[in-house]
Amino acid sequence: MKRLGILALVLINYGILFSQTGLSAPDEAAIRSEMAILKMRGLVAMRFANALDGNAIPGGTVDIPGIGNFTTNNKGIITFPRKADGSFSMTFSKQGFITTPIDFEIQLGSVIFNWFSISPEIPNKDFRMVLDWGEQPADLDLHFEKAGGYHISYRNTRTASDGNAMLDRDDTSSYGPETITVEKAEANSIYNLYVIDYTNSGNNASSALSRSGAVIRVYSQNRLLQTFSVPVNTPGAKWNVFKIENGNVVPLNTVTR
Repeated sequence: MKRLGILALVLINYGILFSQTGLSAPDEAAIRSEMAILKMRGLVAMRFANALDGNAIPGGTVDIPGIGNFTTNNKGIITFPRKADGSFSMTFSKQGFITTPIDFEIQLGSVIFNWFSISPEIPNKDFRMVLDWGEQPADLDLHFEKAGGYHISYRNTRTASDGNAMLDRDDTSSYGPETITVEKAEANSIYNLYVIDYTNSGNNASSALSRSGAVIRVYSQNRLLQTFSVPVNTPGAKWNVFKIENGNVVPLNTVTR
């Protein structure tokens, strides 16, 4: 229900039709069912999607040292035989997308958080923040604030008054991605990025956010700049991820009530 007022405001102010991009709920459910079947067949399955709309990236190359080199199918999926538990690294690449190194864990023979959102290429001066997470909580919200200026979130998806910044994609049904792109970050300004667990926003004692497996990848200068993982076993509904000060990303990475 939180989106209805915003939708009405957009229609009134801009006179345009709104349409949700990316996978429909039935499409997403079908892909998740397919990946569950692959798991039952003894395969590890991972899916790669466009961070701007959540749609599959077919024809991408995934290089996993010690395991193999793979090409994503038309649903953005790769598979390989089940492996022993451990920590692994991989690199995703495809023309038009930013080459992205990703660390992942295999536990009980499978990758628990196995959907990965990859950013298309961006100009060197831009920042792009991409949030992925697991099945629970259903609704995490990404927020980007300029101190004394704008606040980008599901409530205000775009600003052009002080450098262009926008919420490219909002997700309310688990997994993500939620993506914010900033076309101009002033060197003398301070910016903050944080995540709110909207599902449990009335329960600050909840640890659901810290158990969500949430990951934020920060892209700039047309490369992956930094990766942040939500701290585990920490109660609270707000994840303070980082600030940008003097043009630099300064990690915070705390969960607070």
